[in-house]
Parts: sequence; structure tokens; C-alpha cells
Amino acid sequence: MQPRDPIVELHDTRLYSALASSDREYADRITRFVAAIAPILATTQRHFPYYTRHDAHHGFRVVRRMEQVLEPTCLEVGAPGALNAVEIFLLIGAAYAHDLGMTVFPGEAGDLLAALGLTQSPGWETDAVLQAHLRREHSRRGGEYINRNALALGVPVNLVSAIDTMMRAHNLAISELDALGVVHAAQERELDVRHLAAVVCIGDALEFSDTRVMEGVLDRIKVDPSDSARVSYRENMKHVCVGDSLAVDVDGRVIAAGTFAEAEVLALAHQTLDQMEGWVQGYCDIDRRSRRRRLKIRPEPFLRNLSFLGGRFERLGVRLNKRSVIDLITSNAVWKSNAGIAIRELVQNAVEACRYRAHHAGPVDRYTPAVRVEFDRTHRTVTVTDNGCGMSERTVLNNFLTVGSSRSKEAGYVQADYAPIARFGIGFWSVFVIASKARVETAAFEPHRGQPGSAARAPGIAFEVSLDELKDYTVFKPITRPSGTRVVLTLNDEVAVDDVFAHARATLHCSEIPVTLVLDDEEIAVPRAVPDVSDFDILAGRSRLLDELGVRIFRWRGEIGDSELSLGLAYRMVDGKATFLADPGSSLMTVLGTIRSPSTSVCGFSVPLRPDALCIDLPRVGTFRANHRTPKGFEYALDRQQLLPNAASHRFARDIAELFHTGYRQFLASTNSTDPATVAALRDQAQMHGGNVFDIFTEDELSGAAAHHPDLLCFRLFRVRAGGEPRDTQPLHVDLAGLRRLSGTVFTFQTRADVRVDGARFISFDTERPEALQLACEAVRNWVTSGQVAQPAYVMEANRLGSMLFDADPDSSVDFVTLAPFGSLTIQSMSLDRMRFDAAPTNVLAGIQGRWAGAIYLRSFSTPTNKPYLFLGRHRVLVERSSRLARHLLDLHESGRRMRIAETIAHLKEDEAGFAQEAIRELL
Repeated sequence: MQPRDPIVELHDTRLYSALASSDREYADRITRFVAAIAPILATTQRHFPYYTRHDAHHGFRVVRRMEQVLEPTCLEVGAPGALNAVEIFLLIGAAYAHDLGMTVFPGEAGDLLAALGLTQSPGWETDAVLQAHLRREHSRRGGEYINRNALALGVPVNLVSAIDTMMRAHNLAISELDALGVVHAAQERELDVRHLAAVVCIGDALEFSDTRVMEGVLDRIKVDPSDSARVSYRENMKHVCVGDSLAVDVDGRVIAAGTFAEAEVLALAHQTLDQMEGWVQGYCDIDRRSRRRRLKIRPEPFLRNLSFLGGRFERLGVRLNKRSVIDLITSNAVWKSNAGIAIRELVQNAVEACRYRAHHAGPVDRYTPAVRVEFDRTHRTVTVTDNGCGMSERTVLNNFLTVGSSRSKEAGYVQADYAPIARFGIGFWSVFVIASKARVETAAFEPHRGQPGSAARAPGIAFEVSLDELKDYTVFKPITRPSGTRVVLTLNDEVAVDDVFAHARATLHCSEIPVTLVLDDEEIAVPRAVPDVSDFDILAGRSRLLDELGVRIFRWRGEIGDSELSLGLAYRMVDGKATFLADPGSSLMTVLGTIRSPSTSVCGFSVPLRPDALCIDLPRVGTFRANHRTPKGFEYALDRQQLLPNAASHRFARDIAELFHTGYRQFLASTNSTDPATVAALRDQAQMHGGNVFDIFTEDELSGAAAHHPDLLCFRLFRVRAGGEPRDTQPLHVDLAGLRRLSGTVFTFQTRADVRVDGARFISFDTERPEALQLACEAVRNWVTSGQVAQPAYVMEANRLGSMLFDADPDSSVDFVTLAPFGSLTIQSMSLDRMRFDAAPTNVLAGIQGRWAGAIYLRSFSTPTNKPYLFLGRHRVLVERSSRLARHLLDLHESGRRMRIAETIAHLKEDEAGFAQEAIRELL
């Protein structure tokens, strides 16, 4: 159907008739306005050829829908409650112009395309970059166009801001529209623009008819196999199938009927009607709280009669039992292991409410956020109170009391410059791990934006939730309270208030929103920033060591962007330099006991995160506290106690390492310990007594250090020459930059040797003992003397630095030396000339998990046993790269069969122990 002339359609509406009867000037203005923008709106289809109609006819249909949802008296000129001329002008103008920005305006193409980096080459009108810009910016663009051309369009200058606000409203979340507190006036009368915008939005939401389908669009879609065409097909077909069978009855109920041949289209229609129901509820909520009620439509579920011709269509493919879901949430499966997690959830919601209100508040609101958490031993209650955004009845019903529905998914929460802490919409239900009942009191702040006095005594609601009586209804009692929320938990009999307090306090490290914890009469203010590392964090109850051993605590704090860190290190000064030793033979760890583990948090709420590799084994000599001040980009596990790996968590891990290394440099400088020998010694001391783990793949630790802290990775090398002593008496100490300037071969003896004697008893050759270094140097000296190895040649002690070098050489290999009674001992060799300092290791199959876990190195080597494999400790194995075994492992890896790889390596381990495995016989 081709629509009629836009002006004829406009003049055929009851809203225009009412305007013409009350004010001829404004009737002429709206006629001029529609006549001017109709040709521009008609060009929308050039840029969005598969879209439903967004032209002047769509504006006409929105006006018709507004007439259906308004109370009849609104259109009766002279009647009490009738719309005045300015209000009608704004309603019609916004109805027609709300999609105006989806076009390229006359004379704008050249500048707009240049700004987007495009040219007017063939196909420019549907370029994806242009389409994305028009979609994203259309609300802003339409208002700006009207502002620039107000006189020609017939829009009084004093109404430009009002119509712009109303046009933008259809892209706002209900909460954002509710927060529009801008005051307008015209013809010496107050204008409730927010209320008028709600009328336009509800008309736009209900504009659901087959007239939205453009002529020929379905034919064009049929010959386009793209996914976007399929999506557009479903969008258009839902309008075809419903047609004009969506109506508002005399009682204000919405009725929707239609006939569908495709299940996907029917499902989409139901989803659309679900959204429309939510919008209608929100807009009716705004209408209910306005000074004069305008809407006839009722915020109730739509009456639906959507028929499916292809069989029996059941709306729910998966049915959820509400009680069972909540029982699962409150079971041991998620939160039960920590009594404070429930309080953390409530505090997190309270902090989020304050963050959201602060983000949207202006200076006139005089808003100071605050959260208070009270633990009452006598009455066995926990009360969490905030003065944040609060909740309307709609928010309570649609989000707070709806399992799995989070307010964070609303448009107001996902705008580019705001990131919510909330995620899943299930956190509240965790309170029933510790509580039998929850009483909630709340009042929304949005209606009182810009009115601090009104926000201090806002109309709100109170209700109770009990897991013992999980009802299918909620009773709201009206109350007056400050905007914000108060939740009172009545604890279960077996729950100890002090335990809940201790757990809750441990989960909240700091908070930019002021949070006060109260245990009976004792108040504790949560720090606003990450706190300093205290003596107790490091020494616990052993503070006398400060005097007895001269132990000192180095403290430092710093920040990068939104990441902040405080650092504490225990050390002593000996001969004018720092040491992590308690005495020449033992580390400080042996006398300090257990140091508090490093802690990380997002917005102050504890969440474990392993930082990128540090230059020392920190937990043996100190600790840190790190916090990221914004939740933007982070993704959480269901219980919000774990971060999921993504770009944000990787960046935070990188920031923590960067901050630590900056602080560690300050420590070295302040203790006169920056020389490579001392840096290397401190690293060795920090990993004494079990911290020297080198029999695992080091991944990109070396390249990461080369990029970020080459000065803090210092190597101790022993130069080996032909003849004379096996090694020089003085080792060479170099940092990573110095190492990169060297050439030659580095050897390290890392593989522990064990020999069984007397049945179950073993004797071992420990590679970390000084004798092992001496053995390696003697072997290398012999190789150099015989010409088997070219100079320069170096030997390293058995440590993780040697493993980093071995991993960084794509052709690293092994040699062997004989020692009775252990037989052939493995010495690893790597070339400094082949070393890849700026890239991740290659020729390695890493991350193998299963019966065996570790990394497989594809290398060229030969063993005394002629086996095509060699284990370097528990979690590394070399495989001869030209062998049948290597080809088999590569085939498994390429097909993603990592469990099978682990099984094969486990068989190799059995073979190494002397138990031949039939499963791998052909591979060997």
C-alpha cells in the first residue's frame, strides 16, 4: 500500500483537528514542519533498504497510536485536562521527527562522508560505516538539524529544546526518561516534557502494522542470502503477520492477533510484544506519577492470539521452576561456602545504586553517596542502607524480584561512559543462605532529580520476601523515605553474626562510595582507596623480629589509570645492601611464618586475579593489595567470586605487574641495591625453600620481562674456558639488556637424577646443590676443550631463569654427562644467538591436561637410550621433531585432541620407568 500525501494524512488525525480548533498558528506551524521533513524522512530507505518504514507515514501512524492510548478528554478542546496547543504541537512534531537523524540531510553528504573517511563512490549510501553512524547518532542528529533550521521548519526557538528531548526519549531506558528533570514552559504554562515524551514513546512502541513494510522489500530480501537479510526478513514478516490486528480496547487493554507460518517469526513477534509490555508498564508508571493523568492504556499483559499454521507452538522451550531455581542459588553449589557473600551482594548492589545516582546527579542535587551496613547481635539482623537510585515498583517487579533479570541490562546502564557492577540479577537471592526473611524499603530518585528537598521525602514502597513463603504475589505498602534502599535481613538461627561480619569485612577492601560497617555500636569506615600494607599483613604476631633481627618493612603505593596498588616488603640491611635472608643459610620466610597473601579487587570487592609474572617470588617476602576502580569490561563467574579471562582482566593483571615492578625499583634504589649482582641475589633469596620452580614451561615470561622490566631480571653466568679451572671464580652478572648483547651457548643442569637402591629406597642427585653446578661446569669445560662446544660458553645454576632461556630458543637441545651411580645426566643447552626475546616461544605444544599435564618441546636431539623422547622433570618432555611420535602428537594437536595427547605422554612416562606400553610401541 502506498501511503497518501503526508499533509493529507496529518490533517486526517484527531490530534491535528484539536490543534487547528484551538490555535491556528500552531496548526500552520506543524503543517510546515511535516511538509519540510517528509522528503528528508523519505530518504531513510536509501540508507536502510531492508528496514521497516521510518518515513512520514510512520510518523502519521505514531500519531494515530497516541490518539488511541490517550484519555478521550485530552482531545476535547476546552475540556478539563485537554492538551493545549503547545503540547499537541510537540507530540505531533516528535512523532514525525524522532527518526529524522537516520537520514543524510540535504547538502550534508560531502562533509559527513569525509568525517567518516568515506567517499561518494558507488554504494556509499549503504556503507556499513555510514549506517552504523546514522543508527548510533540519529537521536542527537535529528535535534541538531531542527535547532539549525528551526525558523524554516516552523519550530518556535523556545520549543527546540523540548522537542529535542522528546525525540531522544525513544532511545532512552525508562529510568533515563524518568530522570529527565529539565524544566520547560510555554505560553506561560509549565510543560511536563517527560510526560509528553512518554506518550510519544508509547505510541511509537505500539506502531505495529503491515504498513511499516516498504514496497518491494521482501522481494529484495529473497535474493540476498546474508544473515542481515534474514534478520530483516523476520522483522518485516512479523508486521505482515500481525497486520492491523493490534488494538487498544475501550478499557485500555492491548489486544494482539495474527497468523504465522514460520516459527522464527512467531517467536520474534512474542519477544517484541514482551518488550512492548515492559515499555508500556514503564511509561504508565511515569503517567501515574505525573500531576495530570493522560493515558487510557493499562500497564497489564497484552491479550494475545497469535496462531501458528505449522503445528503446535509452545512459547517456552525450557520451563523453569522458580522455587527450584532459587533453591539452587541458595544451595552449596554457589554461595554457601562463605557466610559473608550474601552481605557482599547486598553491599555491591548498594554501592552500584550510589554510583548510578552519582553518575546522573547534577550539582543542584547536592548528592553525597553513602552506604551503611549494620550488624545487630541482639536482634540477629543485618541492615544494608544506601541513598542511591532506589527502585520504582516497575524495577522491583521486573528486576529485583525477577530471577535472572538485572537492571544492568537496561540501556541506561550500558551507555558508553557508564559501567555497572551488577551483572546477573540473582545476587539478592543469595541472602537466603543466611537469612529467613528480608524486608525491603525503597524509593526511586529519578522523579526527584534536581529537587533535593523532594528526594529527602520521596514516596516509596516497602515489602517483604521470605523463602519459607515464596508467594506468587507481592504486597507493596506505601511509605515516605529518602531516595534509596534499605534491606533488613533476619538471620537464620544457626548463623553467627560475628562470622557474617568477619566474612563481609574481608570481601570489601575499599570503596570509592563511602561505606560504614557497624557491629553493635562499633563503626568501621571502609577505606576509600586500597589500604597500605600493614606490619600485621607481613609479620602477623611476630613484630619483635623488627628489633631482634633488624627486619624492616618497605612500603610503596602507586596507580596506573584505574588500577591502584599498595606494596609491602620485609627485608634486612647487610653491608649496606638489602637482603631477604634471616641469616646466611636461611631466608626471612623461615622466621616470618605466613605472610598475608596478595589481594586483588574490582571496585573494592575482593576477586582473585593472578598478576603477570613478577621478577621475584613475592609471597615469600611481602605482599600487595591491588584494586581496579571501575568494573568496565570485566566479566564474572556466576557467584561473582571469580573473574573470567578477557581483555579487561588481562589488562588489570598487566597493570598489577607494572605497578609492582615500579615499586620494586623504588625499593632497590632506596636500599642501594640496584646493581645486577644484588638484584640476582635478592631473586635467589626470595625463592629459597621451595620457590625455585623450573620444571614447567615458562610461556612468555622472558618476552614479557624484556618488554616491561628488563632491568629487574638479572642473570648469574659462569664463563667456562678450555683448560684451567672448570669455571671462573667470579660470576658474570647481567640484566636482560646485558644478556641480549652476549653471544654463545648457555648450559644448565636441571633434571634431578634418582636411582633406586634396596627396593623402595632412592638416592638422588639434587640439581640445586653446589655440586651440580660444579658438575655442569666440568662437563662443559671438557666439551669446550675437545672442540665439541664453541666458545663463549656459560653455565647457569638450576633455576627458572634457565628455563626461560631454554624456552626462548626454538632449537634448544640437550647433552649428556655420565656420573656413577646415576648414569647419563641431562644438561640443557641453548644458544644466545637464536634466542627470541621479543616473542612467545615456538615449537612447543603447551597446556596439555589429562593423565599428564605440561608442555611438549619438539626439538632435535639424541639420547643414550635412542628413545625419541626425554622428560625434563615432571611437566616437560622433549620429543624428537623428526620422529613418528612427533608427527602423531602434531596430528592430535591439530585436531584438538589434547586428552589423547596427555594419554600418550602418560604412556611415555610408564615406558621411561621400564614398563613397555603396547599403545605406543609403533610410535617408538
